[in-house]
Amino acid sequence: MTLAEMTLGDASLVTVTFLFTDIEGSTSLWERESVAMRVALQRHNALLSAAIEPHRGYVFKTVGDAFCVTFDDAAEALRAACEIQISLAAEQWPTRSPLRVRIALHTGPAYLSHGDYFGTTVNRVARLLAVTHGGQTLLTSQTEALVRDGLPTASSLHDLGMLRLRDLPHPMHVFQLVHSGLPAHLVDMGKTAGGNKLTAEPVARFRPIDVYEVPTLPTIVMQALKVMQDPASDARAVERVIIHDPAISAKILRVANSAFFGFSRRVATIADAVRVLGFTNVQGMLISVGAFDAFRTERLSLVDFWKHSIATATAARFLSARVKCSADEAFMAGILHDIGKLIFAVQAESAYQQVLELQRGSAMTSLEAEQTLFEFTHPEVGEMVAERWDLPARYTAAIAHHHDPDAAGDERAFCALIGLADQAAYAALSGHAAAAAHAAERSALLDALDLSPQHWDDCLLHLHEAQVTIEGFVGAIH
Repeated sequence: MTLAEMTLGDASLVTVTFLFTDIEGSTSLWERESVAMRVALQRHNALLSAAIEPHRGYVFKTVGDAFCVTFDDAAEALRAACEIQISLAAEQWPTRSPLRVRIALHTGPAYLSHGDYFGTTVNRVARLLAVTHGGQTLLTSQTEALVRDGLPTASSLHDLGMLRLRDLPHPMHVFQLVHSGLPAHLVDMGKTAGGNKLTAEPVARFRPIDVYEVPTLPTIVMQALKVMQDPASDARAVERVIIHDPAISAKILRVANSAFFGFSRRVATIADAVRVLGFTNVQGMLISVGAFDAFRTERLSLVDFWKHSIATATAARFLSARVKCSADEAFMAGILHDIGKLIFAVQAESAYQQVLELQRGSAMTSLEAEQTLFEFTHPEVGEMVAERWDLPARYTAAIAHHHDPDAAGDERAFCALIGLADQAAYAALSGHAAAAAHAAERSALLDALDLSPQHWDDCLLHLHEAQVTIEGFVGAIH
């Protein structure tokens, strides 16, 4: 699916029951027992499929080890969930401890477009899954009302009361599936001082399923990106899409005329911008402008994030000529490389604030701080989002592997370039301490690209000279 295909213009509104699953603690299992987990995951997938298919479930997405499934019949969804938990509990797992899977069900209307689902119902089941424990199956009152007269054999529903889920304006009435052949796993979610209301604020973590709550880019941006992916498109075709959004058009022209690009004549139209800057540069501008508008936080300032991203793009473009790489592609990858951090900031703002504080109060890198507080790091989350947005493989690789280029296969050199540009941006914006902290990693990246310390020094000088124009770019998209 392309970016533009994720719009709702041609979507149909349907009412279905969602069943979302997730393996509890899968990241640590992969870290400790990667060989066993490869076998375990294959078995996990087979067991889930064997339980879902007979009940006419539609697996519309798998994200990591998470399954996203819809059912036309809520009772069939609950039966599938029950069979999943029974089969998982009976399995002899190759891991030292058995896999424990959390399952959440919720019924309601959602938009269906190109095989994918969008809307508040999807958000709510994802939020419910976020507070579900391994081995538990939770369902909302909307689903309970449809299944209460047709429960699976030897099953009952335990009333957990009202759960207040993160970012939802009202509590949700939640039930837990109990089966005589399964451990109860009845977890006290905790009561508020006011009485019987239960609260369930998730711990500081981000799961693959949270990708479904990531805001999409504005419709005009996605449509323009689709047009630009067509080799037959020209500057006028791009302009015809973008001019339908005056605010985005104005920002694109503001960036094009900023000191960052340094053109001697004024860029008067979107078509001019495309002709002068090229498709790739305008794509980067579109994503920057669209993401700045779509991804907002309540308290956390994102100005430093964008300043670092533009500085990385600037450094990548500067270094690209030294390693015989497309300057435009390097610039685009530099803008996108830390998109996972942006998702963290939007989806788990308070928790990500803790990550930033942990970095400031210690010698930890961003990856180390994220690993301390989250189940995932920003390259992993960024890769999930890049795949969901259907970004080109080269940019997805740079997002996923700029801290670990050796894992990037054929894109190793390109990812090393973005990794070095990332370090240069940190050093230029944060000072000598930041540069010294990553000296060994920087040396390895220089060697991988066959560059010298002089190339590094030249890049830092270029970034220092470009700081005013970088701030101008950020100001233009603000």
